[in-house]
Amino acid sequence: MNPLLKVLLFFIATQLLGIYTGIFILSDAMSNPIVGEFMSFGEGVGSLPVFILYILFGAAIFLVLIRLNIAFLFALLEFAVISVTSSILFYAFLRPFIPDALTAMAVSALAGMALAVLKHFIHHLKNVAAIFSSAGAGAVFGFSFSFFASLVIFFIMAIYDYIAVFRTRHMVSMAREIIKQDMSFTVTATEKTASGKVSRLDLGTGDLALPVMVEVAAYPIHPLLSLVTLVGATAGVSFVLIYAWKNKVFLPAIPFIFSGMMVSLIAAFALTIIKLL
Repeated sequence: MNPLLKVLLFFIATQLLGIYTGIFILSDAMSNPIVGEFMSFGEGVGSLPVFILYILFGAAIFLVLIRLNIAFLFALLEFAVISVTSSILFYAFLRPFIPDALTAMAVSALAGMALAVLKHFIHHLKNVAAIFSSAGAGAVFGFSFSFFASLVIFFIMAIYDYIAVFRTRHMVSMAREIIKQDMSFTVTATEKTASGKVSRLDLGTGDLALPVMVEVAAYPIHPLLSLVTLVGATAGVSFVLIYAWKNKVFLPAIPFIFSGMMVSLIAAFALTIIKLL
């Protein structure tokens, strides 16, 4: 399969899994206060500075690890991220079959840790781990933030992504190290050329998770709003993937995904207003 199409399908799969997970968490939290306590990050715009600081702190930690260049620390970081975030997705799929919420959480946590361990030994699980963890992370952020707050976060991260790629360049360094360590912080597709060289296309888990956050946050307003944001995000990521693949360049995907999402939202609102007139 063409790497471009493969990565796009990975993106769509993540969005669908994340939306399902987010919807389930939203529904489950109504009857299980425990879920709200464990899953919620914060509410509204007031918690945005803390969220952004977490993102920046995480980037700083990763840059320190690059300097230290200790394989065990990279493995430990990957294990922690995969096990925690993928457990959220596992919970959404296992909870309907396990009556007790705490038991379901414990089993889901074990499933997340099992995936993180297996990925270390089975290379083919890399993309699966990236998709599951991105879907879980995006779902819990969408559960935690309002639709407006999620758009503000997305906008701030789009600016950060641009600066990190084209100005400070530290995102490029991080991406190269992720590829070198073959970590599940990207989904990857490869293609062997006629000359024998291998062409590789990657999309970061942040690029996968952030659209899920907006799509899940949009659902309580109206399910169609989730669909509109999904269409826009898919259009945006398609553009950046095609351009990056054809020109063999490293691009910040979040600004393009955000732009596609905003165009889709504006078009949908415009159509709604026209129908009301």
